[in-house]
Amino acid sequence: MRIHSIGLSLLMAGFLVLPLRVSADSFSCNQEEITRTIAAAANYESGMSLEPLRQIEIFVRQAVGKPGLCREIEAGLVKLLKPSSTFEAKRFACEQLAVIGSDESLPAVTALLKNNDTVGIACLALGVRPSVKANEALRSALSLLQGAARLQVIGALGDRCDAESVELLADFARNPDVMIAETAITALRKIGNESALGKITAFRAETNPALASVIIGARFRTAEQLVTNGDRKAAAAIYTEFSQPSLPVFVRRAAFTALLQLDKDGGEQRILDTLHGADTALKPVAIAGIRSLKAWSVSKKFACELPKLRPEEQVCMIEALASRDDSAALAAIRNMILSSDALVRHSAVTAVGKLDGAKSVPLLSRALANTQDREELQVIELALSNLKGGRKTDKTMIKEMKNTSGSVKNSLISVAAKRHSRVAMPALLEETTGTDASTVRVAYQALAKLSTGDDLPVLLEKLKNLKAPEARPDAESAIAITMTKIENPVDRTDVICATLAKSNDIAFRSSLLRLLPTCADARALATLKAALKDNDSNIRETAVRTLTEWPDDNVWDALTGIRRQAEKELFRTLALRGMVRLAAKQNAAADAKSMDRYRQLFADAQNDDERKLVLSALAGAVHPDALQLALSLLSNSAVRAEAELAVKKIAAAIKDKNPQAAQDALKKLKTVKP
Repeated sequence: MRIHSIGLSLLMAGFLVLPLRVSADSFSCNQEEITRTIAAAANYESGMSLEPLRQIEIFVRQAVGKPGLCREIEAGLVKLLKPSSTFEAKRFACEQLAVIGSDESLPAVTALLKNNDTVGIACLALGVRPSVKANEALRSALSLLQGAARLQVIGALGDRCDAESVELLADFARNPDVMIAETAITALRKIGNESALGKITAFRAETNPALASVIIGARFRTAEQLVTNGDRKAAAAIYTEFSQPSLPVFVRRAAFTALLQLDKDGGEQRILDTLHGADTALKPVAIAGIRSLKAWSVSKKFACELPKLRPEEQVCMIEALASRDDSAALAAIRNMILSSDALVRHSAVTAVGKLDGAKSVPLLSRALANTQDREELQVIELALSNLKGGRKTDKTMIKEMKNTSGSVKNSLISVAAKRHSRVAMPALLEETTGTDASTVRVAYQALAKLSTGDDLPVLLEKLKNLKAPEARPDAESAIAITMTKIENPVDRTDVICATLAKSNDIAFRSSLLRLLPTCADARALATLKAALKDNDSNIRETAVRTLTEWPDDNVWDALTGIRRQAEKELFRTLALRGMVRLAAKQNAAADAKSMDRYRQLFADAQNDDERKLVLSALAGAVHPDALQLALSLLSNSAVRAEAELAVKKIAAAIKDKNPQAAQDALKKLKTVKP
C-alpha cells in the first residue's frame, strides 16, 4: 500500500512544503493525542503551521498493518470531513483516507460527492481500493452532478475498473458533450472486460467524428493490453480492423506497424505482400520494417524489389537496406548510384559512402562524370572521401584518377587530399607536370595538404619544370605551406637559397624569391636585397614586390632605400605601400618609433594621393602624436576629408588616456580652415 507523504499532498494543494524531519517514534499515538491533533488540523489553512498535519501523517504511518489503530485514525479523519472543517483540512483527510480508509468512512466521503466543489477530493479518498459500496456511491452520484464534477466521477469509475458501470458509462459515451463522451470511453477502456470492449467496438459504427480519435486510441490501448496479457490473436484482430483503407493514413500505418511486430516471421511476408500491392500509403511503413527483420536472406529478397518501386519508395528502400549493412544490400544500393532520379542517386551515393569501400569507386567516378549539379557533385565527393577500405580504396581511386580527365580527375584529386592519402603522393606529383592548368592547380592544392617538409626538394623540382604557367601561384602557395612544416626557418632558407644558386630560369628564380618571406630570417632578407641589383629587370621587380610583403619591420630600411633611389616610379609606389603596411601593423601599440616612421612617410610623400594613403593608415594609430600629424594636414583642401576622418578616429581611440588632447583636437577641427 502506497503511503502519501504530506509533502506531496500539500504540493498538490499549491502550498509551501517544509521538510519533514520528525521521526514517527517521537509522537505518542493514543486516542487523546489523536483527538487533539485532529481538532487542531480542522482549522488548517494555507500559511498556518503544518505541525498538526505532520502528526496525522505519522499516525497514519503507525496505523498501517494495525487494524485497531487504523479504525481510530480513520474515525479521526472522518471528523475532518465535517462542514465546519476548512477545505484544506478536508483535502488532506481524503488523501490520508486513500491510504487507510474503509467502508466505515464511506458515508462521510459520499456526502462530499454531492457537492461539485468536493467531488475531486472525494474521488481521491476512494482511490482504487476494492469496495462494492464505493462503486455504488460513485454511480449514484453521477445522476446528481454536472460538468467537471461528473467527469471526475466517470474517471474514478474507470480507474476502479467497475464492471457494473459499463452500461451506465456506455450511455454517457453517447452524451452530446464531447468531453463527457470521451471520458466515458476512456473509462470503458480501463475497465477492459468483454462487455466494455464490445461497447467501444460498437461506438465505431456510430457517426460521431468528434469521438473518432478517442475511440481509436481506446481500441489501440486495448490491443496493447491484450498483447501484454498474451492474447496476440485478439490484438491482431483489432489492428487488422484499423488497417482498412477507409481509415486515416496515420491510423493505418500505426496498426500496420503493430501487426508486423505480432507476425511470427517479424512481418516479412506482410511486407512483401504490401510491396506487391497497390496500397501506396502503407509501403513506406512496410519498407521501414525491413530494418528489423532477422532472416539472413532478407537483404537479397528485398533487393530484388528495389528496381520495381517508385523513386520515393526506392529512397526508403535504400535507407532500409543500408541499415542492414550486408553484401546483398550493398550490391543493390550500388546499382542505384547511376539512377535517373536525383533523389535516388543522392540516397545511394550517401549510403555507399558510409558503408562501402573500393568497389564503389568506379561507379562514383561515373556519377561524377554524369552530373553538372554542384550540390550533387559535393555529395559524391563526400561519399568518396568517406569510403572504407583504407589503402585498397585509395589505390583504386588513384587508378581511376589516371584513367579520367577534366573535372572528374580534379574531383578525385581533391578527394585524395580529403582522405589524407599519402599513397596518392606519387600520382599527384605526376599530375603537376601536365599542361591542364586546372588539374595542375588542384594537384598542388592537394599536395599542400598531404606534403611534409621532406617533400620540399621534389616539389621545387616540379615547380622548376612547370608546364602550366597559370598554375604557378597555386604551386608557390603549396610549396610555402610545405615549408612551414619545416620547423627551423634556417633549414627552409638553406633549401631555397641552394636551389636559387643553381637556377638560371627567370620564372623559377622569381618563384624562389617569392618563397623567401616564408623563411623570414636574415639570410633570406639579404638574398632578396641582393636581387635588387640583379641584371634581369623581372628579377628586380620580383624582389621589390616580395620585399613589400616581408612579415616584419626588418625590411624598413630596404624599402626606404627603394623609395628614395628607385629605378622606376612603380618601385617607389610599391615601396610606399609596403612601408604603410608595416606602419599600420604597429598602430595598436604605436610608440615614438612608429610616429617617427609616419613623419618620414609624410615627409617623403610627393603628392596628395600618397598623403591620403598614409593618412588612411595613420587613422588607426593609438598615439597622441598621431593627432598632431593629422591636424597638420587640415589646411590642405585636397586631403582635408581624410585628415578630418583620421582626427576623429584617433581622438576616439586615445580619449580614455589622453582626454585633453582628444578634446583639443576635435575643437581644432572647427577652427582650422582649408
